[in-house]
Amino acid sequence: MKNLAKENVLTDYGGTSGGTVRSLEKSLKIRLPEEYVQFITKHDGASLHVDVFDYFNMSKSRVASDSIGFKQVGTILRTINSLLEQSTNDPSDPDIFKFYEYFDEDIVPFGETGGGDLICFDYRNHAGNNPPIILWLHDVEEERISFIANNFEEFINMLHEPED
Repeated sequence: MKNLAKENVLTDYGGTSGGTVRSLEKSLKIRLPEEYVQFITKHDGASLHVDVFDYFNMSKSRVASDSIGFKQVGTILRTINSLLEQSTNDPSDPDIFKFYEYFDEDIVPFGETGGGDLICFDYRNHAGNNPPIILWLHDVEEERISFIANNFEEFINMLHEPED
């Protein structure tokens, strides 16, 4: 995958161990895509030169573009737990409840956009190790999830440079 080549890595936090990855998989009861695992064991928390992707933004009903920054593996479980904790707040508080009501424990964030939306593996209806990729929009109340790609490899292959 050309877009995950070492030459495309702008910055990273070094690699992460296979043990850390397997621990995350065990905690979440999932298997991560092998291409993703190979990349993050060398470039955990990477930012890329070629990092823009296009998708259909469900909340705005139009095609949009955004960019990815990979999350550090050590932050993924904390992110999920924080979002799930916030989603169980008192439903009588409409601001807090609506903000997180669509987060699901079978969504695994592996990247983030510049605006704070999460790029995720979607295991909600997928039992294998190559789930679809979605964008979880953090600041909308409806149509919070937008489909990006059928799997990780397809997502990486769709990355392109920003258009002027």
